[in-house]
Amino acid sequence: MKLSPMQSASHSTIERLKQMLKDEQRARKQAENQIRTIAADHKRMEIELIRYQDHFEALVASRTAELMAINEKLIEENRERRLAERERRSFEDQFREASLLLETVLNAIPDIIGVQDAHHRIIRFNKAGYKFFNKKENEVVGKHCYELIGEVRPCELCVTNRLLDTSQPNQMTKYIEEKGIWMDIRAYPILDMDGRVVRIVEHWRDITNLKKSEASLRESEEKYRLLVENANAAIFIFQDGVFKLSNRKALQIGRRINLKEPYNPLISYIHEDDRRDEFKKLEDRLNGHEKKPLTLVFRLKDKHEKTIWVELNTVNITWRGKAATLNLVHDITQSKNLESRFQEAQRMESLGTLAGGIAHDFNNLLMGIQGNVSLMYLNVEPENELYEKLRSIESCVESGSQLTKQLLGFARGGKYVVKPMNMNQIVQSSAEMFGRTRRAIKIHGNYERELWTVMVDRSQIEQVMVNFYLNAWQAMQGNGDLYLKTENAILKQMHVKAHGLPAGRYVRLSVRDTGIGMDTATRRRIFEPFFTTHEPGRGTGLGLASAFGIIKNHNGFITVQSKLGEGSTFEVYLPATDKKPEAETLPAQSVETGTETILLVDDEDYIIEVGQLMLNGLGYSIIPANGGVLAIDKFIENQDKIDLIILDMVMPDLDGEAVFHKLRKLSPGVKVLFASGNYVVEQTRALLKTGNSDFLQKPYNLRQLSTKVRTILDGPQTI
Repeated sequence: MKLSPMQSASHSTIERLKQMLKDEQRARKQAENQIRTIAADHKRMEIELIRYQDHFEALVASRTAELMAINEKLIEENRERRLAERERRSFEDQFREASLLLETVLNAIPDIIGVQDAHHRIIRFNKAGYKFFNKKENEVVGKHCYELIGEVRPCELCVTNRLLDTSQPNQMTKYIEEKGIWMDIRAYPILDMDGRVVRIVEHWRDITNLKKSEASLRESEEKYRLLVENANAAIFIFQDGVFKLSNRKALQIGRRINLKEPYNPLISYIHEDDRRDEFKKLEDRLNGHEKKPLTLVFRLKDKHEKTIWVELNTVNITWRGKAATLNLVHDITQSKNLESRFQEAQRMESLGTLAGGIAHDFNNLLMGIQGNVSLMYLNVEPENELYEKLRSIESCVESGSQLTKQLLGFARGGKYVVKPMNMNQIVQSSAEMFGRTRRAIKIHGNYERELWTVMVDRSQIEQVMVNFYLNAWQAMQGNGDLYLKTENAILKQMHVKAHGLPAGRYVRLSVRDTGIGMDTATRRRIFEPFFTTHEPGRGTGLGLASAFGIIKNHNGFITVQSKLGEGSTFEVYLPATDKKPEAETLPAQSVETGTETILLVDDEDYIIEVGQLMLNGLGYSIIPANGGVLAIDKFIENQDKIDLIILDMVMPDLDGEAVFHKLRKLSPGVKVLFASGNYVVEQTRALLKTGNSDFLQKPYNLRQLSTKVRTILDGPQTI
């Protein structure tokens, strides 16, 4: 039924009033919500004010207690001060008595005793001093000591000058020409409460007769003493089973091996592994019963069961009418250690080269598998029964990739992204993560607060830490204490020479466990790839090997100390930098597409095939090139339409670096994404600095490939 105009207007008015009523109700509800929020805030502020009031009242009470304690302490100090005053007066009486006694004693001494200040001015002598110089007290006091012996300046070897330089007692002998006598002159410091020299006591003794009797003996023995005592070799004479004469170096070695009379059989001091048949005649040769000279290299055991490598040279002599031997022993421990480290470094270098080659080829195979899995994902819905099988394959590829990462880490293949980092953050975060999964292990941290910065790849160093933690966990059989420590260290050349590194500032990281420890044979092999002490199926033997390679690649080194039953300590040294630590950013997680043209270069057909399919699936046009030479030809033909080059680094005909330089000559601004089954970031570092380039590690999935490609293509053009 059609409404009249008046009815229509009335209906419209009613509807408008209804809407206004709804708006008013909505506004009233919002106002009520605001009032409730303000009331809640007001209540919260009241609670906060009450808490602050309680806090301030507690502070006032605490301060009042402190002031009362200070007042009591002042009262106690006043009492102690009065007692000290009485003690001082008593001490003064005792001092006067002691001074009189000292005066009597000094004057009774026949030697010259003198006291002077720091400027060589005489304060006093004993009676023997005044008598020696034939002067009265007023003729001596205030004069310089050297004036009394006819000099105008201090003696060349003045004991007072040397004492003032060192604050230590000094001694000299001096010939007093005008009296024709030799004097033994000794100086002793008198120090104030701050340790400063305020007075010097000189003691002069007439040694003329002693000088005359010793002159000829000293002349004959001086050359021997200088030669033997300052020799860098241990020198001793051996006769009738006894050490007759030993120089300083020989005594040092004797103390180290706990050589005391009566002697054990000499062979008992020699390392068990070096007790060969010829050592059974060692004592006879040392006693001079064997005529031919003897040169032997062997190990000694010190009192702490540590090894000392020595080289012994024995020559037959006659000592005081009887047969004996003159023996020279050189400590060659350091050179032997350097030789051992050099041999180990060569062996590890060879193993690293082998591991790198295996990992490179294995990563290429994984790339083929991963690429095909990524392509199949594009055609399989998550509900499809094949989807989970693809995920299982991808998981296996990821596990294989982790193994190759450890192999390549051992092979010192490179670092991903190196940034200035604080090792405290890396160690603490990795320890917390490990501790959450191994709660039976008690982790103790000792981190230096002002730790120097290091240039590292965080993910690689975290891998090293996890490998150390797992190794410790296994050694402690799942239950024990793990001690972590970071500190700054300044290493000298002798500490880094064996590792081919410069001396200077390093950050030292220590990981110590309370596990079963290792014997010498195991300790020598722990960094070899695939070496493990566990039964088959319990470990790959790559954890410590990869840690060794990663730290080596960061221009650092690892040391290990361990004994059976005493746990193990791994120490990592990384060079410090003056740069400030940076924060890391997370990579993008989306799959990105495009329509540009890409030149895909690789020497493996199956990688080109799967790479082309992946890039086509992302929307790109692909120009394939099998090998470096063909890549240059195709770039020349299609230079105007190529937007990006994906370039394999390891190819037989022409490697990636050579191809890169040729392409950059043809087109300086061409964009290049390096790809490799080996870690070659170190090799490509200079190439990446030229701009318009990046690096992608094989095997990579579709997301990783799409992100890297878009990052370069969308980045600014630099020439």
